[in-house]
Amino acid sequence: MTNDELAAQLAASLKAWRVSPNGAAMTQADLAQKSGVGLTPLKRFEKTGAITLRNLIAILRALDLLDGLLGIVPDADSPSPLDVLAAAQKKSGQARQRAPRSRKD
Repeated sequence: MTNDELAAQLAASLKAWRVSPNGAAMTQADLAQKSGVGLTPLKRFEKTGAITLRNLIAILRALDLLDGLLGIVPDADSPSPLDVLAAAQKKSGQARQRAPRSRKD
C-alpha cells in the first residue's frame, strides 16, 4: 500500500466507526464539536485521508480510540520478538535443530 492508500483506508475506517451504531454513532458535526477539529478539516480527512497529527489525535480521543494509537510503537527497551522466542526455547529446553540432509546415492 502506498502512503496515500493507507491514509485513505485509515480515514474510511474511522468514518465507518464514527457512523456505526455499534461504534460512536456520531455525525461529522458532533465529532467536530467534541474533538475541537473544524468541520472542514474533518470532511477533508474523511474524503482524502489528509490530516495533521494533532487533529488525528483529537479525533481519536473524541472517538475514545486513543489507546490504540499509543500501542503502535513498541517500547524501545523491550526485547525483540526473536529474543523472546530464543528465551522461550531456552526455557523449554528446546534448541533449534536443522532438518537432516537428504542423501544422494
